[in-house]
Amino acid sequence: MVSKRRLGASMLFAGLTFVGAFHAFAAFAFDTGLAPLSGGIAVFALLGLVAVNVPALLD
Repeated sequence: MVSKRRLGASMLFAGLTFVGAFHAFAAFAFDTGLAPLSGGIAVFALLGLVAVNVPALLD
């Protein structure tokens, strides 16, 4: 059973990953120079998503 806390954290990190990836693409397309920053945010959000959901797989 998935807890509400884990579900909320997963949704938050998934949304942050999407936003970071979209902004990285937009920054690359419009050449603003902020692609590494938004790409880093997307990577850290993916790591957070993995960190939240790996303990559920080990149960």
